[in-house]
Amino acid sequence: MTLLSAMALLPAMAGNNNVAPWGWATCSDEEGTAYTLSGGNFTDAKSTTLTALGNGQTDDTQIKQAIAKNDIIILDGSNGDFIIEQVMKLASLKNKTIIGINNARLCTQFYLTDEDNAYLKKQNLDGLSSTDQYTGTLPDGTTLTCDKRAFFTKKAMMELQYQKTGVYSLPNKAGIFHIETSSENIIIRNLALIGPGSVDIDGVDLITNQGTHVWVDHCTLVDSQDGALDSKVCDWATYTFNLFYYTKRSYSHAYTCGCGWADGKMTLHLTFACNIWGEGCMRRLPQCGDCYVHLVNNYHNCPGNSAGMTINENCKALVEGNFAAKGVNSPLTGSGSGRQVTARDNSFSAPSVGSEVTVPYQYTKIATADVPATLTGEEGAGNTLGNDAAYILSTIPTAERSKSGETVYVMTKDDAHIGDKITEVGGITVTFDPAVTDWRSGGSGSDAQEVDGVKLNGFYTQSDKANGAPIIIETTQAGTLTIFFGGGIATNKSVNMTEGENGLTGTVLSSGATIASGEKPATAIAAWDGIVYTLEANKTYKFFAGGTKWRLAAIRFIANDTDGIQMLKVKEGDDAMYDLTGRRVANKQQPRKGIYIINGKKTILP
Repeated sequence: MTLLSAMALLPAMAGNNNVAPWGWATCSDEEGTAYTLSGGNFTDAKSTTLTALGNGQTDDTQIKQAIAKNDIIILDGSNGDFIIEQVMKLASLKNKTIIGINNARLCTQFYLTDEDNAYLKKQNLDGLSSTDQYTGTLPDGTTLTCDKRAFFTKKAMMELQYQKTGVYSLPNKAGIFHIETSSENIIIRNLALIGPGSVDIDGVDLITNQGTHVWVDHCTLVDSQDGALDSKVCDWATYTFNLFYYTKRSYSHAYTCGCGWADGKMTLHLTFACNIWGEGCMRRLPQCGDCYVHLVNNYHNCPGNSAGMTINENCKALVEGNFAAKGVNSPLTGSGSGRQVTARDNSFSAPSVGSEVTVPYQYTKIATADVPATLTGEEGAGNTLGNDAAYILSTIPTAERSKSGETVYVMTKDDAHIGDKITEVGGITVTFDPAVTDWRSGGSGSDAQEVDGVKLNGFYTQSDKANGAPIIIETTQAGTLTIFFGGGIATNKSVNMTEGENGLTGTVLSSGATIASGEKPATAIAAWDGIVYTLEANKTYKFFAGGTKWRLAAIRFIANDTDGIQMLKVKEGDDAMYDLTGRRVANKQQPRKGIYIINGKKTILP
């Protein structure tokens, strides 16, 4: 692959639409300072190709494991559709590209049937208010206040599920990807994402983006339960050549792309270019609040919709070269304070509001009249890039893999269980044993403690497995690993850290005592303390503590060639002192002579 500059390469918006990353996703500030959006396309990138398991099996686990262990994940549709049981949460991911070949389709396992839609229509839900608040008790005993239409839609859906399963429940997790916060440099291309049908039950999106520097390109998004592609507390994202539409599966709430909802607290920088909003799309094409958004060369072909592009409060929007088909209502609308809208060269008439809005990056526009033909032509909007993975990857910039500083995996998510949570940062990959489903949160609130200046909650396991709940650690670099405990390790529990058949010896931070794999500590390891291990590059290790209810606080890795410490959640200018194992030195006033790290730099003290 050719090394490309994301800023210097202009997107080719006509002819060959296999475009390179561009737009706000390739910027790191409002002045347009370049960010290389490589999606893990490193010179030494690790890739894998998956096909669907078939035979009624779901594919969530194999996809999440592939994402954890590889830079580039190729989903091959030659064995049929990938079936997704519930939305896949992608937490703290960095440097990942997910692409499809051979018409790869990711389909939610749950979907609305014709019978479901007929039942919903009999409830006359469309006549209920979507703004008036209503308080009532759902069939499962939950008391809920929400708009009247949403309440009675949830009630009807619970009754449907009871008829099918004997349990009152809401199938409100029928989505595909949830890119969580702390995720960065993510590319999703050439995939079809098929949802269950839209229904107003506060469900999940086909894609929820809460990450930074995310590019979604040439994807088809159909029948989303809630939003098709929602952007929430994310930043620096570009969405190009995507196709959105709904079929007869969808009942109501066909609202495709909601952006912002940040209560004026932040600005999302978003580029929407060369997308088609097609049949059945009703609102949010997109709808933006608290955004700095560029809407260029999009095609609205959804006659009978309610509202098109909606620019609301605290937005700066450049809206140019967009085409609305005959019968599309309110192609550009919006309200609220703090709006600046520059509208030009569109197929419809719309006024500009406030000061002129510009963007700092380079781009080439399609002539407005040519938008429909270009976006519906060869390699137009949707998963149209074909079956050659190398071709699909060819315009993505190639980058050198950056060296890892200190990595702290802080277990402070809101999830009730994290048995299937997979996290990756350069240098190591950490996988929580997917066979163990009873990780629980603990040690939060007033019990939370600080490790190296980072305030941590804890997670613990109640596993009945003889060897506890394993954590698998795969290295790409040699370095030092520290496993911190939120609940400590008692003297009656064995501690195991193995590579193949060979056990490793670790050093206990609090006492300096060593403990070999399989041994029991002579004295209990204190809560919020840890064990330090020296790991080799390109190895697979397994850690577990025998017995139940051992609580994990965090995992830290320092590569051998690291020049500094990069802590999560440590404020800039922190002048704390660390030794070369990464342990914080308690008495900075009288340190022993040697090499320390202060303000992220190696310092020699005589």
